[in-house]
Amino acid sequence: MIRDVSLIIPSQNAEKNLFKLLKCISEWDIIPNEIIIVDSSDDKLIIPNYFNIFVKNNNIKLSVIYGKNLYPGHARNIGIEASNNNIVAFLDTSTMPKRTWLSSGLEILSTQNSSGVWGKTYYEADKFLAKIYKASTFGDKPIKTLPGSILKKNVFKRCGLFIETTRAGEDGDWINRSIVHGLNISIPYEFLNYSEFNEVNAQQILRKWFRNYSHSSQLPYSKVHRDFYYYGVSFFAVLVAFNWNAVLASWDSESALYIPNITKISALVILISYIFIRGIFIPKRKGVSLKFIFPINFIIISFFSAMIDFVKILAFAFSKFTKKI
Repeated sequence: MIRDVSLIIPSQNAEKNLFKLLKCISEWDIIPNEIIIVDSSDDKLIIPNYFNIFVKNNNIKLSVIYGKNLYPGHARNIGIEASNNNIVAFLDTSTMPKRTWLSSGLEILSTQNSSGVWGKTYYEADKFLAKIYKASTFGDKPIKTLPGSILKKNVFKRCGLFIETTRAGEDGDWINRSIVHGLNISIPYEFLNYSEFNEVNAQQILRKWFRNYSHSSQLPYSKVHRDFYYYGVSFFAVLVAFNWNAVLASWDSESALYIPNITKISALVILISYIFIRGIFIPKRKGVSLKFIFPINFIIISFFSAMIDFVKILAFAFSKFTKKI
């Protein structure tokens, strides 16, 4: 069945994943009548012949729009402006929808009379280290995402288009704007699958986090400040503890204000608090099972989380420094 929906797919040097997605589209129970690929790859994209035959046989309008060095938000805006339908759907090349993703979303859109349906992405992890990466970041519950969203086109007149000048965070910024504007956007029944955790190493993840937070920390909704404040408060607490006995007790062990080993105690409390929060509490809240967290994986999770937090703070400082320059 063909429906009047414009599917927008930004792509950049991801030919293998894009072709996998195109093959998936041909197997859907409901197919959009317009597919717009906004490509900014180094080499010109050549659509596989089988997909050209598929769109021709089903009278689907396929548009491939080329641009140079397009960020995701810019690519999506180009797709929105080029679309011919009143409903637009978004996918990217790193997530894979189920066969009934579009039909399920359109059913929600019609029965709930909402302005759209959010995307929801589940981050897969089969290998041990991939599970550690996932526990340290997104967790084991599907999360709200812009990819996978199906929206009425008029919402962009109300909330505006995506920010075009940032490599990451433009989707979170738009989601935040939709909330501020009070849009009625429904929760989906189905979710997309993201499997790249199984294909990357720790260095690649940290580099990606640095890149993304360098860009997104400039956006109003950014929460990187929360990590900055945590470490700032921790540093201040250690500084106060280091000077407590000298300033308030004059190093008099008989004084009521004298606290033995206060610096070590303070540092230990901060360390234990961090391990509990990042290694146990937050992963559990995000759906990671206690069976995986214990008996010792929480230590590995908290260690990798500390690396990510450190990279985020570096990215935050770097973005502020470069902005001033």
